[in-house]
Amino acid sequence: MFISCKDDNNLREITDDEKIFEYIGLKDKANVIEAQEKVWNTYGRPYRPSVQVVDGYIYIATWSGIYRKPAKSLNNMDWEKFAFSGLPVIQFVMKGDSIIAITACTDEKAFVLSTDGGKTCKAITPPEFLIEENELKVIPYSISQNSQNANSLLALVEPIGVVKSVNFGKSWKTISTFYGGYQNWFVGFHPQDTTNIYNTGETMIFESFINASCNDGKDWIILENERNNCIHHIAFDPTNPNIMIYSGEYFLKKTIDKGRIWNPVLKDDVYFYKTIYDKRNPQILYSTGVTRIPKEEHKFTIHHSTDGGDTWSILYQADLLGVGGIIDIEQYDDILILYTYTDGIYIYRIK
Repeated sequence: MFISCKDDNNLREITDDEKIFEYIGLKDKANVIEAQEKVWNTYGRPYRPSVQVVDGYIYIATWSGIYRKPAKSLNNMDWEKFAFSGLPVIQFVMKGDSIIAITACTDEKAFVLSTDGGKTCKAITPPEFLIEENELKVIPYSISQNSQNANSLLALVEPIGVVKSVNFGKSWKTISTFYGGYQNWFVGFHPQDTTNIYNTGETMIFESFINASCNDGKDWIILENERNNCIHHIAFDPTNPNIMIYSGEYFLKKTIDKGRIWNPVLKDDVYFYKTIYDKRNPQILYSTGVTRIPKEEHKFTIHHSTDGGDTWSILYQADLLGVGGIIDIEQYDDILILYTYTDGIYIYRIK
């Protein structure tokens, strides 16, 4: 039996739910809805920060920089201010002590670099990204690192498109000028064949899309589109390069032929933002997002599949004090790390 002491005269037993689903901090520092309002008012652009797990640390991108903590130190709410203090970080990539982050800034600080493990940083946004036709504004949405070559990077940037670096951000080459316009979400390499590249979002005529190249960015094709929808993320089966699952508005879709045909595998009143494969068992998947009901009634929901993504059920659901659902999810061992919109960072202990 675990005992929690609220005060000297009030002892209570911790419930099973509290053992499984637990708050680990950053409610004030990682309030996404407040950060999105600040970013919009300051820079006039969307803001979608992320959680990342690298080398045994949990990293949380926030409006005021990156926080981290050891993934094995979840019995406290202590977080270290790690890098890019004062900058609205979205995502980052690492190579040794070098870190490149994309931020919500729309000027030369859209891309920033630290070479001393986050202690200091400098702006590295290429001048050619700041074009007069876009009022000298550049808007990065996503950055991704090649799992087979740490120097190889992709970024999704408005108004440029998909850009690639082969020297860890020293220079960039535009490999696709296509981007959504209305919403831009994901860019990434296929981890099993990194000549396959994908970016996703929603066009100005409110159609979702997957823009794909199978020859390292030389040629591109639109694999999938839906009216009045947006594709937020692609999950890649770690055992079969032909299988992918994308997270969209109100449904998940799966392909078993590398994107030629997509079939819905889950429909719900949810904007699904991200789906991940269990790192220990690729037959198990988890998906999270935002339920599309009034904000005051939003449910914190984790969907899961135990048959490779063919059928789905609700793994866990709870009411939180705030609103907004989950913007991002990652896994470390038997723990899901959940970045909520207004309630900070939670973990879910996988049974």
